[in-house]
Amino acid sequence: MKTLNEKQLLVARQEFKPFLSLGGKNLSKLKLKTSLDFFAQKMNTTFESLGCIGYNSKKQQLTATINIKRSSGYSGSLCENGSYEYVRFYIDYQDGDGWQDMGVVGVNVHDIPTEKDCDNQDEKPITYVARLDIESKRKFCSVPNLPIVRAVLSWNTVPEPNDPDLEIGTYVWSDTKDAQIQIEPYKFFLPDFPILEVDDILNSIILNPSLSLNQLTLHKPEKLLAIKKAKAAIKPKTLNFSELSVLYNKNKIKPHRFGIKELQSVIKAPNHIELNNISNIFEVNNCDLLDSLAEFNNVNCDTEFEELVCVGADYNRQALIGTFKVNKSSGYNGGLCTDGSKEYVSFWIQTEENCEWIHAGTTYVNVYDIPDVPDNGIFYSAVLPYKFDDLKQECGNPQVLKVKAILSWNVEPQGMECSRWGNILESYVQIQPEKATIGNGPEIVAIGGVDVNWIGANGLTMPNAHFRFTGLEVTNRSAFGGLIIVEAKTNKFNGQRYKVRVDNLNTGDSYYVDNSFVMDNVFNVSHANPITKEYTYYGDATNNSLNAVAKFYPGTNDLIRVTIEHADGTSSSKVIQMDNSNPDLELNITNYGDCSHFVKGLPISGNFSVSESHIEYYRLSTSINESGVNILEHVIPTDLTETEFSGTFNFTASSTKNCGVISIFAKPRTVIHSREMHDGKNLPKTICLKES
Repeated sequence: MKTLNEKQLLVARQEFKPFLSLGGKNLSKLKLKTSLDFFAQKMNTTFESLGCIGYNSKKQQLTATINIKRSSGYSGSLCENGSYEYVRFYIDYQDGDGWQDMGVVGVNVHDIPTEKDCDNQDEKPITYVARLDIESKRKFCSVPNLPIVRAVLSWNTVPEPNDPDLEIGTYVWSDTKDAQIQIEPYKFFLPDFPILEVDDILNSIILNPSLSLNQLTLHKPEKLLAIKKAKAAIKPKTLNFSELSVLYNKNKIKPHRFGIKELQSVIKAPNHIELNNISNIFEVNNCDLLDSLAEFNNVNCDTEFEELVCVGADYNRQALIGTFKVNKSSGYNGGLCTDGSKEYVSFWIQTEENCEWIHAGTTYVNVYDIPDVPDNGIFYSAVLPYKFDDLKQECGNPQVLKVKAILSWNVEPQGMECSRWGNILESYVQIQPEKATIGNGPEIVAIGGVDVNWIGANGLTMPNAHFRFTGLEVTNRSAFGGLIIVEAKTNKFNGQRYKVRVDNLNTGDSYYVDNSFVMDNVFNVSHANPITKEYTYYGDATNNSLNAVAKFYPGTNDLIRVTIEHADGTSSSKVIQMDNSNPDLELNITNYGDCSHFVKGLPISGNFSVSESHIEYYRLSTSINESGVNILEHVIPTDLTETEFSGTFNFTASSTKNCGVISIFAKPRTVIHSREMHDGKNLPKTICLKES
């Protein structure tokens, strides 16, 4: 790779976007200082690189840690727009279908000066974590599900879709890494499930989803007993010491590993009866308690079975993530159809003001005995939602914090000491800057998935807008459709009440939102009081890591104002333009009448029309002419208010092809369901050709 000095590297970063904008054409007009040979190279990791890839089965999230290595070269300070690190994930389920594109997510990064931490060490690299929600393929617990994940990192340009081998896109400032993961299996054992006893309960829940189990079983002990039986039937079995002793006899896993809980109890000096019970358990299974205790006491920070390999923070969704790997095929207290064991990860944050460590919390991931674990291990991610709000500062004072993570197998870490099975890892993370809040309740910070600062007074998105939690770019002057998520900073107002009013500025109608909604991707639901229409702020990170205060479907094409009304009489509002209509398309062939077959080598003529309130572009294309290329593509200027388009076409049909299509496609400027751009609408017409 061509070597550049520090100054040349920074120039190359600045010239990268202009280079991409011309797509390799007319580059002489740019008068680039950077050699074009440099931009032809791939995988430069001078400024950023991938750390670890992992997966969290509970949340169904792929994770990738990103190491930001330098203090500049990221397009501006924290008070400016900065740039984005994009990660596209692929999964190969090893079922013969090859790599599947799972999607892309981005992280906003900035020029952050390198300061010293409390130990006088440079606060670099800064570690960010990109998380992508996926719908994974699951199997029953009788078969391990161990797909390979590939992550492709790319600075300031989205990696090309369906390009796992990096053959299509430009990957100048990029990195890629593979890892094997384990997807949690189905463990629903039908033979043990009391289906007849809970049949009427299940029917009641399906027909009346607002009813809770407490309501259905109130004053009905037989139904409560049926629920308990069902719970026991679907709970996987926990293997006891004797069962583990038999299981691990041939695998040579020693009692000081699988008997960790019994040995911990002995060390804590239990009463005489409990000590005798544990001693008898060891003796019955031909295990020596004293020898096991001696071996157990010699174990400290042992990474033979599991090892923490990366620690970072999700900048977008505020969470701490520890990625660890499992190194062996056995020693985890049972296979996939059992309860297995737990890998605990405890997180600590060091404050910059007084260098004290704050315990952020502890989370865990279930692990199991899995045959044929690869040499480089299976990778998991432990995710702990955590609100950094009390530690945030204004953008002029970037907050880079040291994070310590402690991995401990099957026993929660105690304090900040290293556990017997596991290790300790530290890294630096950067948290989002503080935003001022007015009144006794939070201001709206985002609506429709977009930060309110990037939505104009006309209710449309502005240039350089990005989705808040994925970092993907939002098309300029986009409207909103589908599900609208309203986000606000809520943790300081936990327990207070609020209402959400919607005013239709076209019709003058108003109403209060009163539907129940899931706050996160776990089953935490916020309910409105049916009479007062009031919700309750949930500031706890576990319940509401997305800071959602409302999720609803306005179902209109009008301009609406969404307002949070607080108990003290203050309020926070934002206007957005709705568009819930798909493009209206027409396509007609005019020179053949009602015929369905056309003559090879002769002209085909027709007309088309496109109607769309917020359109990005439309394209007329065909595969039935000789070249099979677009006939017409028209990109709509962002300041154009026209919504109706029409035209004619004429081309000569292929003399060799038998069938094909002619189609009209329109791409709206519309944010759908607060998370993605509208993927457009296509109207195809099949063409069959015959000899004259």
